Amino acid sequence: MKRKKSDFIIKRYKLEHLVPFVITIISVYFWFNYLDQTLLKVVGLVMNVLGLFIWWSAKITLGENWNAGYGKPRLKKLVTNGIYSKICHPLYWGINLTLIGIAFEYQKIWFIIIILLIVIYFFWRMRIEDRYLIKELGRKYPDYKKKTWF
Repeated sequence: MKRKKSDFIIKRYKLEHLVPFVITIISVYFWFNYLDQTLLKVVGLVMNVLGLFIWWSAKITLGENWNAGYGKPRLKKLVTNGIYSKICHPLYWGINLTLIGIAFEYQKIWFIIIILLIVIYFFWRMRIEDRYLIKELGRKYPDYKKKTWF
């Protein structure tokens, strides 16, 4: 049975934008409910906002080149413009900063452990993608990485 293009777009929309949208809403909730002017929570707020900015900038820059970030990486095109011209893996860095910022704002040990596990997963994912991109692109990928901040 042939899938309709509209069904594919709806399914894809949910995969691509649901998680960052939900995390953005959760972030706003924490901004208003857990910010009581302690230095640690203000640092968390700054990290959270910076992470959201990097995350959304990366998603917009990637456009059609983005996949859901699970399973085996797929290379459509090496994106080197926008935020990708400054940061290698900005999507993962943005997610990590956002989550760490939320952990600073909502300082519960069980929550911090969950965030830590997610952050470790994304660093592991960066390494997997680096190896994959080196294999697929050869010298072009390390040359690109040298031009970025991290």
